[in-house]
Amino acid sequence: MVGRTTLVIIVVSLLFGALIPFNGSNGAVAQSTNTIGSHEAITKGTGSFEITYSYRGTFLCADPFEEGRPEGGSDVEAPAIVDLRANGILEETTINITWHGQVCVEAYWDNLEPVYHEAENGIRGVFSSDSQLRPINELNRVPGAIDYGKDVVTAPTYFDKKSTDIPQDFIIEKDGELSVPRGANYLFICFQDTYYPDNVGTIQITIKLDKDTDGDGLLDSWEQNGIDFDHDSNIDLDLPALGADWEHKDIFVEADYMDGNRPDPEALEDVEAAFSNAQVSNPDNIKGINLHVLLDEGVPWKEFIGFADYYTLKNKYLGTQEERLNNNSIQAKKMVYRYCLFANKLSINGIDARCPGVAEGIVCDDFILAFGAFPNGVGSREDQAAVFMHELGHTLGLDHGGNTPVNYKPNYLSIMNYAFQYNILVPTRPLDYSYGDCIDLNESKLDEFNGIGQAKATVWKGTNNTIYRHTNGMPIDWEFNGWIDNRSVKMNVNNHDGSSPPGETLKDFNDWANLVYKFRGTPLSAASAFFNDYHIELTTEQIEQMRQDAANIIVVDSPMREDSSSGLPMVAILGVGAIAILAVTGATIVMMRRRK
Repeated sequence: MVGRTTLVIIVVSLLFGALIPFNGSNGAVAQSTNTIGSHEAITKGTGSFEITYSYRGTFLCADPFEEGRPEGGSDVEAPAIVDLRANGILEETTINITWHGQVCVEAYWDNLEPVYHEAENGIRGVFSSDSQLRPINELNRVPGAIDYGKDVVTAPTYFDKKSTDIPQDFIIEKDGELSVPRGANYLFICFQDTYYPDNVGTIQITIKLDKDTDGDGLLDSWEQNGIDFDHDSNIDLDLPALGADWEHKDIFVEADYMDGNRPDPEALEDVEAAFSNAQVSNPDNIKGINLHVLLDEGVPWKEFIGFADYYTLKNKYLGTQEERLNNNSIQAKKMVYRYCLFANKLSINGIDARCPGVAEGIVCDDFILAFGAFPNGVGSREDQAAVFMHELGHTLGLDHGGNTPVNYKPNYLSIMNYAFQYNILVPTRPLDYSYGDCIDLNESKLDEFNGIGQAKATVWKGTNNTIYRHTNGMPIDWEFNGWIDNRSVKMNVNNHDGSSPPGETLKDFNDWANLVYKFRGTPLSAASAFFNDYHIELTTEQIEQMRQDAANIIVVDSPMREDSSSGLPMVAILGVGAIAILAVTGATIVMMRRRK
């Protein structure tokens, strides 16, 4: 009889357990499926960078392809040209060059397949003050070429017997060291074979500089001693005095402002604090990133500004008044500092004038903040901090979905996400980037038990254009139908602006681990950069609509909603049922004992 009693208790317990709402566990560990970011890691603690170029690349010294030639081949391809200054390689700096790649140097006439092997042969180099190439019929085809190293003579091309020799070229040995000569602004690199139409494959060349121990894109020697840009034994930019630490990540930003558009210094301090508190590791075993924002000086006011105006102002006002007395200081600063201008309103093709900020691109050194777009002409302290950190994030390589432009993801808790940029839809959201801890959300089969995989507040777009906020993040009744379903819910949860396709798999992204600190050498850091394909940002009109949406938002604190037919919460109804079951269980046990 005891066995029967036990069986009854087990059965009733199972029934009871089935009726109790599943509340999940705040301690659940989210299984992140993120991979390393899509942005190329230009520096990873070694002060090195990598370039890829074709094995056909040459100093315009090979026979071009022509119809009827037996050797086949292709048109002449230019060499790789490394902008030394843009990559922080100064005069008299010692660099190490190595390379790898699967290539073919054998002719494959008569339709023979190419035979690939690892690239081992030396490559040719030419240092130059100029980045141009002259026509093929001129002997010295690299203007500004600088005599360096051991001269080598290359033979004429095989068929047309065209001259290939450049008096200043030299062999670059694999893993060999080079000392950059004075006056050298560029390094031309090509494969040493002069008869090359049949060459195929690519080479990845790694150029190693001084170490960058903390991986912030600033060389150890710069952070320890400062930058002597012209090597005259005088420091042109004293980074240690500016707070740089070779064992702790540093980011430097200079900010100027139009008269009347000076930002709230406390807003900038809020962003600095967010970086300081970031759980980012450093060689000194102290977490965080030192963000140094220099709020410098006022510039002439204009009601509207575009990037052409911005570049003009930057060229005139970058640097403090003292630094602008020394051009070498400005050149050194361009290798270290991102530049921000606090303006009134934007006037950029494709960008709404009501946008309070825009970055030049993703991984860049320029961004504009236009707080005059806010209804009160300045925005709040929280607004200013949000826009500043968001646009700075773009310069550090972050998109609106981390490594993707996919926006409004409920599982991407980053200020780069429009849903979390401002503290409107989720008032408790921190001023923070994402750590990539949330689970993936498959919109074709959402798992309501696990929610976003983190016990943090989130927001999503539900049916009938209703916006929901959940304060805990696990579990989540995405449909708001009173039940927690396991991997069976279909919903387009990030369709805030009506442009998101259904059925996506939304992924979190570890922003902090994938920041691109080094902007030197990127296309948008070049002096001639002029970008016209800007990413779209929220307008103040959209931000105001977000405030109206927040006033009507449905807060979901529990996985069970109120039952509309009875007027009682469904949890209460289930609780009454559970008590009744317990009563029946107790009575059953008593009856069994009496029969015994």
